[in-house]
Amino acid sequence: MARLGTDKFVVEREKEVATRLSPGVFPAGRQSEWSAQNRTLTHSVHPLTNSVALGVAGKLPRELLKTDVRVYEQDQRVYVCGLGTMPDERLPFVNDTHAVFAAIQSIMDARGDHVGVDALLRMSALYREAMLRQVRVLQDARDSEFVRSENDVFQAMHAVWHLLEIVYVTTNAGLSASVVPYYMEWLNFNFPAPAAADGERILGSSPDANALAQNSDVWPYVQKLALRGHVTTVANMLERIAPAQALSAAASRWARELAQTARDMPLGSSDETSGSFNGRWRRWNSGLQSMATNMGSMLDKADDAALSALLCVVDVMRGDADTISRVGETWQDVLGAVLLYSEPTAQTERLPALAQLVLEQFEADDFTLVDRTLAALVRHELPEFLVYCNQIDAWLSAHVSDLMEHIGILDSCRRVFKVEPREHYLVALGERYLTHEGLWRVAMDYFGLCRTRVSQSIMGEYIVRMPLESDRKAQQVLRVCERYKLTEASERVHRQLGRQKWQRGRLGAAIAHFVRVNDSSAVGQICDQLWAEYLASGLLTYGPIIDSVLASSGHDRVRFLTQYRDFHECYKAGEFARAGKLLLSILVGEIAPIHAVPDLLVDSIPLLEGDALVFGADDTLELMRCAESIVFVGGEEGGVERDELSIFSVACARNLARSYVMQ
Repeated sequence: MARLGTDKFVVEREKEVATRLSPGVFPAGRQSEWSAQNRTLTHSVHPLTNSVALGVAGKLPRELLKTDVRVYEQDQRVYVCGLGTMPDERLPFVNDTHAVFAAIQSIMDARGDHVGVDALLRMSALYREAMLRQVRVLQDARDSEFVRSENDVFQAMHAVWHLLEIVYVTTNAGLSASVVPYYMEWLNFNFPAPAAADGERILGSSPDANALAQNSDVWPYVQKLALRGHVTTVANMLERIAPAQALSAAASRWARELAQTARDMPLGSSDETSGSFNGRWRRWNSGLQSMATNMGSMLDKADDAALSALLCVVDVMRGDADTISRVGETWQDVLGAVLLYSEPTAQTERLPALAQLVLEQFEADDFTLVDRTLAALVRHELPEFLVYCNQIDAWLSAHVSDLMEHIGILDSCRRVFKVEPREHYLVALGERYLTHEGLWRVAMDYFGLCRTRVSQSIMGEYIVRMPLESDRKAQQVLRVCERYKLTEASERVHRQLGRQKWQRGRLGAAIAHFVRVNDSSAVGQICDQLWAEYLASGLLTYGPIIDSVLASSGHDRVRFLTQYRDFHECYKAGEFARAGKLLLSILVGEIAPIHAVPDLLVDSIPLLEGDALVFGADDTLELMRCAESIVFVGGEEGGVERDELSIFSVACARNLARSYVMQ
């Protein structure tokens, strides 16, 4: 695609955005000049509110430009705009299509970055079912401007997606060598014409053949039927009209003959060779050519309105370009008739050339956004097509770019876009979903399944700012971090949860979170708090808290509190030998904080002075070494009186002497 064309549709997109701002981003009516001066729009979405900052940015750094660019006053402005929230009416559609999107990414992971055509066809069908289901819901809803707008959007999305499926998926699946039957199916499904109600009205107001032949609406209706390929209905209508006495004998005869010819129109099949079908088609078309010649000769001799109308139908069916263009109201109609009657075996590669010939007959300024989108698609102008998809709806551009990536046709857009297209549109859709509090999990999947470092970074920034209103929400956030390997974000979330639990007095849960991120300082502070509460109350109430995190924690402070609790239980049970071993293990292993050592030494006094010898000579010497170490490091004695340490020293001396005697 030429760069000029790219600049054109980028400017149109920026024009649409800028016209919604006041004052404007660029001088009125000078958007092309503005864009040519190395300018584009940039934005940043606020991570916690539905607002976006919009401003002017350079396409390239000014240092890389060969010439200086003009400076506009608007370049210095930053616009803070509100983002529209995702309406609740879309939630079923969003959830249904998110499931399909996630499933196709899983298939890609399982098959090593390759998704087969069959899987893509199933995915595409599920997407279209979801769109049509949403259309039915909207049609049943109470009429309002919003409902009408949403209905138009979803019908447009279905038309675009359906044609994309035909052009790039269906015809690549080996289901048909010709794109024509699929295009006609698409045309008649998404843009049905002529309306069935028109036919019912014409037949209802014409009780017999004469009335039908004299009805002014019948011939335009039959011509439209022929244009859309409804040849069986054409034959039925002609057979109803043929007996009319109001018709000339020639018109009546040709009506019957044309009805039979319409019924005989060749239809291809999978078990027929292209040569055989082409032969049948040429013979059928030759019959129409002869019919047109004969009718023309008769009309040269005498005017016959019915015969002239019949000739128009014949000209359409024999593929006369001028007649098709005159009868067709839209370029889609004309292209369909050209394909059906002139090139019935045309393949996808033929579409751009035929579409260009047809589109030149229409005024592009009269095209709707959907017209421009479909025209870009059939002309294989994919970058422009993708931009127009985004103007229809963010959902469409995100999923179209994903499908294009799986098909392998996104590279043509990468050569034009200055960003990665798939990532850009998926992230934009994810940001849109974040405007609804119930869709944050869906949004995270759209971020995560981009599979790029940029999207991972964006995802991490969003997830650490996610409000954690409940434990269930917190666990969901952590599962997202685990699934997408957001290690840094996971650590930040664990620390945030740890602080929350700590403030709420849920110390066991707080320790568990801090342990997960190896935050020894926080774990130590909580354990010190538990120890201080024990010293103040004299009650060992922290047992359940420690037990809740014991299996997941190997932290020294947790082990200290656990073993100290076990020491007390053994002492109360009279298991003095085991209690002594636990106390000595705490001291020798140095798992207790230095300020707790004096209290532990005092706790050993009853065991040193007891009737049974609990500590041997070596054990006693270890206890004495621990006492000396606390004096050496600064004399920290915690809540212990110096007199108690003196008693400990005397008890150690007695126990040491007793141990020598007994040994």
